Amino acid sequence: MSEHERTISVDVPAEEAFRFLSSISNLPSFVPHMRSLREDEHDHVFGIAEMDGRRYEISGFFRADEANCRLDWESDGTPGYRGWLQISPEGNGSRITVHLSMLSAAAETPPEHAGHAGERIERGLDGVLDTMRKRLEEAHAGMPA
Repeated sequence: MSEHERTISVDVPAEEAFRFLSSISNLPSFVPHMRSLREDEHDHVFGIAEMDGRRYEISGFFRADEANCRLDWESDGTPGYRGWLQISPEGNGSRITVHLSMLSAAAETPPEHAGHAGERIERGLDGVLDTMRKRLEEAHAGMPA
């Protein structure tokens, strides 16, 4: 398995950050390849993603644990892909840790000119977290996300 983890701090209270991040309708605003996402049934989601110029149907589980400010997800179409996000209070803001698990990046065939698979995953995760921070802070300030 390939494991990837990052932690960021945001100037948004933990409860507010959880409300924003646990709403599946907000995910496409900070996950760049996500075009749409909707809940099919309790905890099961279906959506459209676009990567490398191709559209994909995606589905899986997205579980929000409000009492622990934690989100868990897993794909039911991509074997071995799952992750979690934990929000903790930090001063007047929050500390957000995101963890991804997937089949070994070495087993992946990288697209032409894309570099090593693990490095692409790390860069992608950094980009998602940077955008997540911006969207959370914009929403907190009352700006359009």
